[in-house]
Amino acid sequence: MDRMRDDLIVEAAAVVTVDPEWKVFAPGFVAVKDGRISALGPAAEGERREAVQRVRAPRAFAMPGFVNAHTHISMAAFRGACEDMPDRLTRFIFPMERDLVDRDLTYWSALHSLVEMARSGTTTFADMYYFEDEVARATDLSGLKAILGETILGHAAPDAPEGYGGIEYARRFIKDWKGHPRIQPCFAPHAPYTVDAEHLGIIAREAESLDVDVMMHVAEMDAEQETFAPLGGSVLRYLDSIPGFLSPRLLAVHMLFVDDEDIGLAKARGLRVAHCPASNAKSGRLICPAWRFAGAGVPLGLGTDGPLSGNGMDMEGVLNVYPKMQKVRERNRGIVAARDAVRAATLGGAEALGLGAETGSLEPGKKADFILVDLDDFNIQPVYDWHSTIVYAMRPHNVLSVYVDGRPVVKDRRMTGFDQDEAAAQMLRISGNCADYIARIS
Repeated sequence: MDRMRDDLIVEAAAVVTVDPEWKVFAPGFVAVKDGRISALGPAAEGERREAVQRVRAPRAFAMPGFVNAHTHISMAAFRGACEDMPDRLTRFIFPMERDLVDRDLTYWSALHSLVEMARSGTTTFADMYYFEDEVARATDLSGLKAILGETILGHAAPDAPEGYGGIEYARRFIKDWKGHPRIQPCFAPHAPYTVDAEHLGIIAREAESLDVDVMMHVAEMDAEQETFAPLGGSVLRYLDSIPGFLSPRLLAVHMLFVDDEDIGLAKARGLRVAHCPASNAKSGRLICPAWRFAGAGVPLGLGTDGPLSGNGMDMEGVLNVYPKMQKVRERNRGIVAARDAVRAATLGGAEALGLGAETGSLEPGKKADFILVDLDDFNIQPVYDWHSTIVYAMRPHNVLSVYVDGRPVVKDRRMTGFDQDEAAAQMLRISGNCADYIARIS
């Protein structure tokens, strides 16, 4: 009989599944066995099942954990620095990283962001930065899942004194972390304007050989478009001239300067897209035609971007702005229904990271990655439509608990895997070390 007993049953006021039928059970339950969802459905069915542990949350609802499809979490140390400056990337960000980023900053800044992400309901994320093995170490401690890419530049970087040294760093990182149950390492060339065609080709071949993914900023910058559009008609079509680079292994981030031909090309090559509406808006950039990618069948996820560019690491803010900006772009309030927006922030993000078969929705057999959201707060009541409430009313502070593989990584708004107060104290130390430098260059 023990083999038939669930490890955990969570009973809630509602279970929002994001499954193909958009089922919502109100009230409902989620049962977990060996880290996977063993059953879910109406609450009465859950009462008839046996479990080692039962969590009753009559004033909370369960939903899939958010999937943050693009971040640079260790940039938390620089949040708010050099804002509203022209040419911010080259004039301020690259110098700050060159002079200030080391293993200590990377590790503690990652932990700091992991608290913010986890406590606001993120269970899986994609990240690219320097010293990505330190990000992996912090992520492992947190209990979250991640696709982690070592950043590669054509010039010197904080963890690679020579241009393209990130390729060898990435090889070592992939060797050390491949096979981890929750962390998948990959290559992360920064952008077409910082990594040349020859080395993008090398990276594509290495990724194929090592059977890992590639993530890269694509078609994000005005100058990038001006440089590469004459070479092939668009940034994406330029990249298509590099043998093997556009493939199902590629997660293309941003994708602002694209046209209908590019959308068709993305579909034909099997690309996946991470859309970062809040950080793009903050930079005054174009609005990605994200709903058109989704409509064409291109896997589409949403990302916060890093804490220096998007500032907030919670997916609620991104989810709230995503459909609004698409409606503005198309001048059509009828596009991106609330449930489609929820899908982009959960299952769509999982599909964009190649994890859709394992996470992103609440279905039997999938990993038990879900969150409990408090219904007893002024901002979230009343509830007439669950998907609309999630998109337009839910805020980070409404998240009570977060489960990954059926284990609580956040319980009663506190991390379970490490001391979040120590992470906060370390961020104060690190930001104090950075303050004089930032004041000087500003």
